[in-house]
Amino acid sequence: MMSASAPVTVQMPDVSELTMPQPDPLVEALSLFASESSGIAARIRELERSHLERMETAAAKLRDQIAAHLQNQHRAEFQSGIQVLREEFEARLRLATAQWEAERQSLSNEIEDLRRHSNSSKLAQEVEQTEAALEALQKKIQAMLDDPTVELSRVMQENARQQQLQAYLNGLKFNV
Repeated sequence: MMSASAPVTVQMPDVSELTMPQPDPLVEALSLFASESSGIAARIRELERSHLERMETAAAKLRDQIAAHLQNQHRAEFQSGIQVLREEFEARLRLATAQWEAERQSLSNEIEDLRRHSNSSKLAQEVEQTEAALEALQKKIQAMLDDPTVELSRVMQENARQQQLQAYLNGLKFNV
């Protein structure tokens, strides 16, 4: 213990000690903090870069999967559309073919009727002409037989011609 009567001596610092800067304990802590925060910031940037790369890779993979899925979906829809169009086309083709066949049959029947009618009228006309020629020939033969100056060979030739005309007329009548 100090007594009250003892003189107190205070030591005065040396001037050189006062002029020399004393290391500030906050500067060292601040320097350490700055160093640590720089390291943490660098690690954060590295993590961000790594995370960004993984996200870009995942996004690219997802984009490829979506594109492939959409391609498959569009391909299936396209094939389905083609199938629908093919079925519609085949149905239309069958309908058109049936209509064409019916029209062809109708026209064939009409042509046949016209041929029969045309042939029939032509045939009837030919029958009439042949009958008229045959009748005229029979009159001519009768006149030749009544005339004694006509040679018998001529009468025979006309008779043969009459038989040919009669056979021709029988053939025409068979077709009618």
